[in-house]
Amino acid sequence: MTQGKAQPTYVTLAGDLRSRIEAGEYPPGSMMPSESALTAEFGVARGTVRQALAELEREGLVVSQMGRGRRVQGQPTADTPASTRYEDVANQLRTAIKAGEFPPDVRLPGEPVLAARFGTARITVRKALELLQQEGLIVVVPSKGRFVAAQSPPSDTNSEG
Repeated sequence: MTQGKAQPTYVTLAGDLRSRIEAGEYPPGSMMPSESALTAEFGVARGTVRQALAELEREGLVVSQMGRGRRVQGQPTADTPASTRYEDVANQLRTAIKAGEFPPDVRLPGEPVLAARFGTARITVRKALELLQQEGLIVVVPSKGRFVAAQSPPSDTNSEG
């Protein structure tokens, strides 16, 4: 080790977390461990963890999500485990839709029915449905409910209009 100014602890921690991201321990789209989990794992103050995570945010490796934590930047792959319960529910619904359990233009069951099916709270189901809506997999028809989106034609076809 060379003599000179010591590296701040948060810089060392940021480097360790960066290495874990690059090695795939925290894959794209996954949630980073909580501040309290990192504090316990590394035996450092919460402020140190926050500084390290802020450094990774400045580098564009992670993004803060209000009230949820920090997510590794990038699109999740098919084998990226769901990071939150609502993402898990969304994955299960996505699979059911793709398997034909809920065909295009069919109304999805209501939130209470889906909550019972997945053994979770209605708010979790609502967030999962919102995610699928953002993806264009389901559509909301006011006063009618949520429906599986009609299959759109491939984007490489010629279309009029």
